[in-house]
Amino acid sequence: MTRTVQPLKSLHPLTPDDRLRHVPYAFRHTSATLGWNGLRVEYNTRQPASDFVHPPLECLMLVLTGEIFPERADHRCDDARYSGDGLPHAVNLLPPGVESRWRWRNTGDLTDSTHYQLSPALVAKVAEQAFDLDPARFHFPVRYYDQSSPEVIATLTALRRELVTGGPGGRLCAESLANVLVVQLIRQMSNRQGSGGGIREAGGRLPRHALRAVEEYIHAHLDQNISLADLADVAHLSEFHFARLFKQTTGLPPYQFVIHQRVERAKRLIAARQLSLVQIAIAVGFSDQSQLNRHFKRLVGVTPRRFA
Repeated sequence: MTRTVQPLKSLHPLTPDDRLRHVPYAFRHTSATLGWNGLRVEYNTRQPASDFVHPPLECLMLVLTGEIFPERADHRCDDARYSGDGLPHAVNLLPPGVESRWRWRNTGDLTDSTHYQLSPALVAKVAEQAFDLDPARFHFPVRYYDQSSPEVIATLTALRRELVTGGPGGRLCAESLANVLVVQLIRQMSNRQGSGGGIREAGGRLPRHALRAVEEYIHAHLDQNISLADLADVAHLSEFHFARLFKQTTGLPPYQFVIHQRVERAKRLIAARQLSLVQIAIAVGFSDQSQLNRHFKRLVGVTPRRFA
């Protein structure tokens, strides 16, 4: 059965929260409560055939199709039209401030997709930090079922995995991936004015005192949901350049470095034999014991129980 939804009157572009009232199905997974700055990700494996008009959004929106895809899709937005079979593992891109219509029917009357919303503030910040680019000098055209950028698709897939599995990288990982995603979108999917397109350099490595300050901050807040902005502030750098320099200096992206530190602290707590594995997992910043087990075995080679 196809669900038809008429648009509600809206005087302003919709926020990510407001948008949910216009979508004719619920999302099982959402980043709304995870504190991800500048980014909202929503996913559900069971979305019925639908026909609805989507009011303008305040954010840049992308939809990544999954394994199950529409056998017939009809979409429109401004002058862009699409009518035909949907494609798996493809990107639909909708710029802010435009109304769109989404209609599809599919085998089994169900399909799956992941929805991403990037705030204008995040897009503008990365454009300036990474490219020294005025946001007024580029825009994103409407795209339907675009498979031209494997890099964008891989980053979107990684964000979905982080959302669904509740990865231990959490907020820090998601925000790092969001920065990478915006860079990829500006490079590969925007209409950019001017010849400037290279990433602005910011030196090769973090200064020793900045790296020491960041490490001290991580160790002091290891049990908390550390954000990319927190670490960049400590280093007195933009988020984009901090993430690049940190990886060039340590060999690891910030969220992987944090996971390594959590496992190292877990090793010391296990050796002390004063806390249960559940307590240790929480004390070092993992959401549960299963995350501790998975990453401990990956980095140490044995499970925490065997290590003990």
